[in-house]
Amino acid sequence: MPTSVATSRTLDELEAYALLEQLGIPHAPSMTLDFDIAKPQALPSTYPVALKVLSSAITHKSDVGGVVLGIPDASALLTAIAAMAKHLPQAQGVLVQPMITGMGEVLIGYRVDPDVGPLVLVAAGGVYTEIYRDRSLRLAPLDIDTAFEMIAEVRGLKVLTGYRGKPAGDMAALAQAIVALSRLAAEPSVREAEVNPLIVRRQGEGVVAVDAVVRMR
Repeated sequence: MPTSVATSRTLDELEAYALLEQLGIPHAPSMTLDFDIAKPQALPSTYPVALKVLSSAITHKSDVGGVVLGIPDASALLTAIAAMAKHLPQAQGVLVQPMITGMGEVLIGYRVDPDVGPLVLVAAGGVYTEIYRDRSLRLAPLDIDTAFEMIAEVRGLKVLTGYRGKPAGDMAALAQAIVALSRLAAEPSVREAEVNPLIVRRQGEGVVAVDAVVRMR
């Protein structure tokens, strides 16, 4: 959803998470490491983990080799960090996050359209979002009933509702996250924001943002 705007400033992922925290949208716990990390005590204590490049200049991390998932142990993590440092030396460092799974992935986004004003978008999340064009749009801010309407309009999210006897995702938490993001309409300094993916966990377990991009004016 975010597009390149010469007059805007893109936040790095940690800064974007700080904004989500202010809105009340949960995000994955993240450990920041430098590329020259060598002390085992500075590494995570539990595995598997995800490794991501930390850089405000890299929006689509997976497109440039900036994401490694399912790292099984400390040795593999150090190897992955060294490879990322060689491939992306311009980055600030890396983020390490626990692998978080759920019932499905959702994209929620916000932007200020020059013609119609602040908008919120909901779509099926992950790497196929731009292919399927399965989405719902509303003016921001919005209420909880409108958030549920948006969820119902996205065909790819029906599987999260307990479709054909499958366990249901936490649709109430998803709707609340959509409403929370829509409150950016009251923050004129924010031009665009996108959470993709937002992991929807089982009913009653909430949602978790595992990547976010925010552009400020």
